Amino acid sequence: MPDWSCGLADIFNEFLATSSIPPYDSKVHRGIWRTITLRCSLRTREIMVIVVHAPAGGGVGKRDCGTDDYSTVFESEKQRLVDMLTKDAIPTPSRDFPEGYKKEEEETSGDMKVTSIFFQEYVGLSNPPPEHPVQHIYGKTSLEERLGKCTFQISPGAFFQTNTQGAEVLYDIVVNRIKEVTTSPQDTLLVDVCCGTGTIGLTCLKEGVVGKLVGVDISEPAIADAVVNATKNGYTESATTRFVASPAEKVLPDEMKNIPKNCPVVAVVDPARDGLHGVVVRTLRSNERIQRLVYVSCNPTGTLARDAAMLCSPPTKKYPGRPFKPTLSQPVDMFPSTKHCEMVMTFDRLSVEEYEQYHDKE
Repeated sequence: MPDWSCGLADIFNEFLATSSIPPYDSKVHRGIWRTITLRCSLRTREIMVIVVHAPAGGGVGKRDCGTDDYSTVFESEKQRLVDMLTKDAIPTPSRDFPEGYKKEEEETSGDMKVTSIFFQEYVGLSNPPPEHPVQHIYGKTSLEERLGKCTFQISPGAFFQTNTQGAEVLYDIVVNRIKEVTTSPQDTLLVDVCCGTGTIGLTCLKEGVVGKLVGVDISEPAIADAVVNATKNGYTESATTRFVASPAEKVLPDEMKNIPKNCPVVAVVDPARDGLHGVVVRTLRSNERIQRLVYVSCNPTGTLARDAAMLCSPPTKKYPGRPFKPTLSQPVDMFPSTKHCEMVMTFDRLSVEEYEQYHDKE
């Protein structure tokens, strides 16, 4: 854990130890303070803090007698927490590292400070969804990160890769896979499914391997950021970039129909752990102008394997079109010291000759 996150944890521990409001107990659903999310950029020295809490009047398990109601002190405690977080630079805690441990150098020098604070009230039993509203309390309304040649705005509910240096390695692989097949980059359209804040698509534009971009994502906060990020990185023309906030299965079929027939198309998909919806798989398979598909997966042994089978299996009524074939896979260690990794798998469409040869054998 980096020093800044340990320092913030110390501040929160001090706050909770002295607060008149108790932390949330997930077993009985009483108490107020639930979780904190810390997002930071070592490159811009910015830290965003999101504090999730139950309603000040009590959680779903509150007692009828009213002893779980902290409405009268909640606002003053919120302000006290904000003051503690923003009073000074984040303190560097004392660390007891094992013998021989070599601390990694941070990318840039300078103190880390909290630059934005949000509070998020949530009455549910699990965790709030990304689109759940937040209350902006302090500082900037977003976090700024630099990745490759691009600068990105990140809102509280928007997904962004947790490892920026690892993401640069990941995106370089995607860029190279697309570059291999784009003979006319400025005329080529990239269809970016589950595009998030637009990081992959805008990186491909910046690297000059495609000339146009259509991004689709279910998260409205992420798409709002993607629109801002396009402008932030110099892409202001609607003919160059367009982002759609919707489940991909609802809009991708029509988006593909609207692409001019003479326009070269490549596709990138970067779904959540649940993988691709069946309608998305069918749409990608049935549009044979997509000769290369780059699949970025955080669940390679689960939904990537499932989706690969649907993309590469013989055509059926449900999944028509000449199938793809996997041509390259590259793991990326985005989560060091864990058993998890990201996988970039490249799929190429079977040629007519390959398909007919395979089909005749069937």
